[in-house]
Amino acid sequence: MDYLTEYPQATLWAGGTDLIVHLEHKKLKVSGIIDLTSIPELRFIEDCGDKVRIGALTTIYEIQTSPVIKKEFAFLAQAALVLASWQIRTLATIGGNIVTAAPSAETGCPLILLDGNIIVQSKNGERKIPTNQFFKGPGKCDLAPGEIVKEIELEKLPHGYQTIYQKERLRRSMDIALANAACVLNLDGDKCQEARIGLGAVAPVPMRAVKTEAVLNGQVMSDELVEKAAQTAASECKPITDIRATADYRRDLIYALVKRQLTALWKAGAE
Repeated sequence: MDYLTEYPQATLWAGGTDLIVHLEHKKLKVSGIIDLTSIPELRFIEDCGDKVRIGALTTIYEIQTSPVIKKEFAFLAQAALVLASWQIRTLATIGGNIVTAAPSAETGCPLILLDGNIIVQSKNGERKIPTNQFFKGPGKCDLAPGEIVKEIELEKLPHGYQTIYQKERLRRSMDIALANAACVLNLDGDKCQEARIGLGAVAPVPMRAVKTEAVLNGQVMSDELVEKAAQTAASECKPITDIRATADYRRDLIYALVKRQLTALWKAGAE
């Protein structure tokens, strides 16, 4: 941490996949770079009983292929699988993905639906930030000067909870999401005990669709309920129009994604 104190304006290098693009397109000027890749203590996936710890330098490919992640947080592995290309996934890190704080960040939607903390480190010690409070705006996260992300600590989902992540994009690979969504569903028969819905690329930060969750919680699943929830999600999100898609089109995508995900998890739970 002494390097950060001595060079407070320096840019941190983890996987470098976003940084290289910003430098290439002259969107960022740097006065210096601090390379974190030689710190092995920041690269791990550890099963701790009721929790899973993930080091900030753990690569997206390691998230994608980890037996622990696949078992405990299947939708996080699904999100990792569709992030860019396999070449980028072998370099990009989960810490870098969340610190970049893109509204469309692949890991954002799953993480905000899981109970846990982003643990950040500075010269003055550690600080824990709840996963659903880490993102503050496009390109902005809850990091103070001199802090780096050290690890992500996630509580395991109870038995019976199902998860899914999907995204819509212009190309089949190597493209960021026009809209993405994640869902956690706990069913007792056809009754929805708990629903958690995360939406990405349709708000300044990955967002919890709390109104949609309220439509589902405590209700008996049906085609009509799924339809109502999908419509609520489409109206609840706050997309923008840009060069890649209109706001209305993104709302349509969210409607389709949420309907598809709820139907898939509901039908899978009924089998």
